[in-house]
Amino acid sequence: MPRLDKTLFGLLLASLLTMATLLLSPVRNLEQGTGLDLLYALRGTRQPPSEVVIITLDSGSARALGQSERPERWPRHLHARLVEGLAASGARVIGFDILFERAREADSDRALATALRRAGNVVLMEGVTREGIPGPDGKVVAHVDRITRPLPLLADAAWASGPFVMPKTPDGVVEFWGFVPSIGDHPSLPMLMAQLMTAGSPAAISPAPDIRLRPLNLYGPLGTLHTIPYSRALELIADPQAGKAAFHGKAVLIGFSEFNQSRQADIFRTPYSTADGIDLSGVELCGTALANLLDGSGLRQPEEPGLLFAVLAWTAVLALLWRLMRTGIALTLSALLGIAWVAGAAWSFGSLKLWLPVILPGIVAPVLTSVLGLGLHLRANHRRERMLEKALELGLSRQGSEKLATLLAGHAEGRNAHGVCLCSDIEAYTSLSERLSPATTRETLNRYFSVFIPVIEAHGGHVMDIVGDSAMCLWLIDGNPARACQQARAAALELHRRMNEAPLDDDTALPTRFGLHLGPVFLGDIGSAGHRELRVVGDIVNTASRIQSANKPLGTRILASAEVCQATGEPSPEVGQARPLGRFLLAGKQTTLDLYEIRERALPGDAMRQFEAARSELLSAPGTARDRLKDVLTWSPGDGPTRFYLQRALDRLAGEDLPDRSDCIVLNTK
Repeated sequence: MPRLDKTLFGLLLASLLTMATLLLSPVRNLEQGTGLDLLYALRGTRQPPSEVVIITLDSGSARALGQSERPERWPRHLHARLVEGLAASGARVIGFDILFERAREADSDRALATALRRAGNVVLMEGVTREGIPGPDGKVVAHVDRITRPLPLLADAAWASGPFVMPKTPDGVVEFWGFVPSIGDHPSLPMLMAQLMTAGSPAAISPAPDIRLRPLNLYGPLGTLHTIPYSRALELIADPQAGKAAFHGKAVLIGFSEFNQSRQADIFRTPYSTADGIDLSGVELCGTALANLLDGSGLRQPEEPGLLFAVLAWTAVLALLWRLMRTGIALTLSALLGIAWVAGAAWSFGSLKLWLPVILPGIVAPVLTSVLGLGLHLRANHRRERMLEKALELGLSRQGSEKLATLLAGHAEGRNAHGVCLCSDIEAYTSLSERLSPATTRETLNRYFSVFIPVIEAHGGHVMDIVGDSAMCLWLIDGNPARACQQARAAALELHRRMNEAPLDDDTALPTRFGLHLGPVFLGDIGSAGHRELRVVGDIVNTASRIQSANKPLGTRILASAEVCQATGEPSPEVGQARPLGRFLLAGKQTTLDLYEIRERALPGDAMRQFEAARSELLSAPGTARDRLKDVLTWSPGDGPTRFYLQRALDRLAGEDLPDRSDCIVLNTK
């Protein structure tokens, strides 16, 4: 795997594995605590539906009515009076968040039962207790939930009864059971009230237990839902007009609630619990659940697999920033994206009623990827410092240092790599240098390389070595040999146009031949302690030089090995046409290889067919090959490979002793 991909893969893998571990660990519970607190703080309180009214049994009402400070001891004929008044005032459904499990004064019990029966719309509370089942050794091996129903006299008179169960977490309560699975999917008190409230209307609540555990969407702190003290409710129902105005068409929930929470038995911590210890009462939460069902504002959570995928994908995006951006930009974008996630989650929470996680993706993921990304950047900086030190040792310029860092990619002692080598040579350079003074020769070469080097670099290559008029260039293959070959061929064609087809008055152009080959090379500094240079070495380099030399006898400008042409892929104008010239044994080499001429345009079709036929007949029928090659020259008089093979055919006909073998053409000249 190439270095860039390895680095990116390592960063992504570390980020995703860490985040996946956090998602599956208790850290995820932060979303139900700190995360939910943050979402509610950003959203603020919201208006509850007006059709839900809570009547509270509180200490103020106890004093006003001359009753006990303990509401469970109030006489039930008082509740009968309240139910009768609420029914007369037009309350659509009445619920008691009070468990009437034991018989009390017979007259009061009968009075309440009569009131319940006449109203016909009262839902009573059921209790659920969890009991442990001991094993043979006395240890609890399982649990079973048992339901405590109201007094049969009252249960028979009520429309229905149901429990209200909220799973507790270390951070309080965040959801309730719409249908309680541990007691046979029995509908809860708020679910029953909602069904009765909406019966016969388009908003009727489905009785099917499709969603058992439902997140609570709180409206605000204690008292946010419309709350009337018990004593005040009795005053209102005593006046028919006031009672109707207060309760007509409403869902009325009756239960214990007290701002003086030292007197409150059932209190629950929520995101709206205040610093001075004011929590929400059970009846307030039951009213919240009922209001959520009625106004359709219950919170929704994404499906678990989709949510996990989204968080991991988000983490991958944040990690990718650190591979593509500079440190300052990556850090800024990570912070901004974290803020954007939190803002988007807050908007979804308030507007769409969609509860998205905020702590892990909005805070932990940016911090996690930033820590890993900073480590990556520090490591890269350390590598660059080492490369700079090595560059200074080698006497390289700043540009040389950057090239060294790019090519060695952290391998200070050198590295093995795959690459495409391009070897170039100026035609007739020896005779040129004989005619010019050394200073003029230097100026001529400087002008030449001022054009040559930018073309190589513009096509993604590196000029590794310049010896006199010859240059050795390299394209590293980082997982995509086709791209490297395309870039190398495109660079050779552009240099061919700039050097071999330039106007006569262009003093930067010198006729040049090119050879291309690909394979494994070694990059590193070569030399002794007193003199070391960054070089690319290996058989591929030598072979590219030999391929370049073969241009002279073949009369070509650009030659490439079959490996380069096969790896290039589909031909295009940028990479030119690859014309097969046959198999050759180059000077000083033991292994034969197929050579291709790289041309901007292919030979005419008839000429190409004749050329191919002549090559195959050169050994068996040199006379026929000669005639075919002469025909090719009528179409393309200046074609070098045709002239080369024609001379080979003529030499065979003349009985010349050629070094060619049956499987290849032998070229002895370097």
